[in-house]
Amino acid sequence: MKSSLHPIPAFCLAQLSLHAQVTVVSPPATTSVVVQQVVPLDAVVVRQQLSTAPKIVIRQVPAANTTSPVVVKTTKTTTTVDTPGQPLRVYNSERNVVLVEDQNESRELPYVTLPVLFVKETAQLLDAESRAALQEMAGVINAVAKNEPNAIFDIEGHTSVEGTNEFNMALSADRAKRVYEELTRNYGVPMSALSAHGYGEIYPMYPQGNEAQLQLDRRVLVVRTR
Repeated sequence: MKSSLHPIPAFCLAQLSLHAQVTVVSPPATTSVVVQQVVPLDAVVVRQQLSTAPKIVIRQVPAANTTSPVVVKTTKTTTTVDTPGQPLRVYNSERNVVLVEDQNESRELPYVTLPVLFVKETAQLLDAESRAALQEMAGVINAVAKNEPNAIFDIEGHTSVEGTNEFNMALSADRAKRVYEELTRNYGVPMSALSAHGYGEIYPMYPQGNEAQLQLDRRVLVVRTR
């Protein structure tokens, strides 16, 4: 069972407004039921995190992986994914930042985990608490954007590693799109402030985890990209 978001192919979301940028990232080819506990959104903490502008450091970094298979390395607080032809990405759950290294540039992108739940294997929001979290997140994004009009936030959908890659990609894309649409249509977030991606199972924190850990991989992130 997977209940996270998945990469959305760029051509799949053409029906969104012209300003919407929902993209699908295609990865290389390659139960028991647990009640998921959701931590309520703390608007003060979230605003502090997303008010931090991305950091860009120009330095010499290793060339992107172009030939080797996907390499995933996990520690207690980080997941490093080296995908052929794509920038190296490191998710640091302790600091809540994504490190993206490409050519001679390293970008540090702050993120928060959006506490939303979905009906199993769908993009349908599960409960009122999930809608309340979306409303609070919209308030934070709008407050940050008011002071920093050029700020942009990416909605990332992720899944755990169960099931097929194709299904997980589609599911994460649908869920990222759903969050995007909820924030823009129902909670007043400008479309120009958001983009959305579904990543499926490309970036798991627990590729060999138990059910409780797999639940944590079924997640939606709000990442500040500018």
